[in-house]
Amino acid sequence: MTEQFNPEMQEIKIHTDVLVIGGGHTGLAAAKMIAETGYPVVLIESGEKIGGQCESRPSAGLGIEAKKILAGLAEDVKQSKNIEVLTSARLASSKGEPGDFTVRLNVAGGEVEKRVGAIVVATEFSPVPLNDKYSLPLSERIISLTQLEAKLAGSDKKQLANKSVAFLFGFVQENHPLIMERVFRNVLALEELEGCTPYIYAGNLKVAEDGLERIYLESRNKGATYFKLKEAPVVGNGGETISFLDPVLGKDLELSPDLIVIEESMVADPINAELSEILKIDLGPMAFLQTDNVHRFPVRSNREGVLLVGGARNIQGMASALMDVENAVLELKRFLKNGKAMVQVNKAVLDTGKCTFCLTCYRCCPHGAILWDQSNKPVICQMACQGCGICASECPMNAIQIGGFQDTEIQDALKNGKAEAPDQPKIVAFCCQNSAHEAGIMAEAFNMPKPGNLQMVKVPCAGKVDLDYMMNAFVEGADGVLVMACHSGNCKSERGNTYAKWRVDDLHRMMEEMGLEKERLGFVTLASNMGSGFSEALTSLERLLKDLKK
Repeated sequence: MTEQFNPEMQEIKIHTDVLVIGGGHTGLAAAKMIAETGYPVVLIESGEKIGGQCESRPSAGLGIEAKKILAGLAEDVKQSKNIEVLTSARLASSKGEPGDFTVRLNVAGGEVEKRVGAIVVATEFSPVPLNDKYSLPLSERIISLTQLEAKLAGSDKKQLANKSVAFLFGFVQENHPLIMERVFRNVLALEELEGCTPYIYAGNLKVAEDGLERIYLESRNKGATYFKLKEAPVVGNGGETISFLDPVLGKDLELSPDLIVIEESMVADPINAELSEILKIDLGPMAFLQTDNVHRFPVRSNREGVLLVGGARNIQGMASALMDVENAVLELKRFLKNGKAMVQVNKAVLDTGKCTFCLTCYRCCPHGAILWDQSNKPVICQMACQGCGICASECPMNAIQIGGFQDTEIQDALKNGKAEAPDQPKIVAFCCQNSAHEAGIMAEAFNMPKPGNLQMVKVPCAGKVDLDYMMNAFVEGADGVLVMACHSGNCKSERGNTYAKWRVDDLHRMMEEMGLEKERLGFVTLASNMGSGFSEALTSLERLLKDLKK
């Protein structure tokens, strides 16, 4: 709000050790690359071994070059002097702030405590066979894709020679390209065996991945037969026959395969829910650890210093997972630097004299920035705080003030707002600085229509707009008030737009009880490039206010 606000900066020391959770290929690659950057690494894995044993993307789904790169990862990590490996270990608790996390780890034989500056979560997703969806029990003749990969990776793969293998895919779910890559790789592996004939029955073939269509064509050219069907074929006699309507010949066909391979779905690691609670990070769709928020991509979470890579954040192939690792390293360099960081100490200020320790700020902060000091009083962690103001607007005692957006400054702006066109309805627009305010600047630059008597009030986030702001705007002569927030999934504070909408709805209720037209108060969502949307929302409110005057 205050254009001349001077942030008070202070240099602090932070830890440069990094905790990596997950011992699959993604976790190993992350540990190795972070250690090579110069930051000490603690790598924990819940299983007894690291590497391929805890990898959700079996080697059959990888190219030759990728296999070579990943083959020596586990040994490289074990030999590194900058990496401490703890197997049979789980994260028990995490306290502190970005740059100074204190984590407790349950390990074989007890518990250990580590202090780290950042945490990288590299858990994997898990394949789940869908034989139940096909009403088929797994048996010697009917196996899952993972079981086939185990056979191909083992010494008994020669037993598949001179066999016919049928794959059922895409009939009970829309397959992910990663699953299709695994299918194609397995088909290619089977074609290397003498006399082995693969048949693939599929719904849609998802090939929207680099090189995936080429692999598909390669498998077809080597002799694999693909049937694209609208309905799943009928499996009879415990897997001895497969019957289906051939769409090309237009008649029923029957195949007697030696082996049937059933598709799988990919689900998030069950430990994600536990990690979400311990690390205070939001749980996203399908229980992965990253929400569908554009500001979190590619590897960030809602907490500073906690990064998500690979299968921890969504289903992805090894190439994408390794790209995540590279992005995480860049984020760590930005955040940890050389162990020193500059923080703004007046980003959010707590008046402990007003504070009644009601825990409202602790519950509503989307960034985990509220901690407790040794005297059991709340403290705002400036390293974690992103200055959204949700805590300040929710605090019942107004004990928290946001630097540059203090309550008195905003109230003075409402009181001293000058009417550019007194004969026109006065409109106050509370504009999120990340979206609506930028859209307003765009609208003005392109001379888009706007109300003749408009006052724009910039706020750090729509979540900072509380009931007092909106009611005082009316008290100071506003005919209409519009709260302009970010779109869902586009709010930097994740839930600022949600809090703002709740408050607008609450004031709507109060206005109806007082006999006032609730249409005078509006709520819209915008992106920073929506200058036309900004103009339309405000001119529409102006027209409505003029109609109410009649």
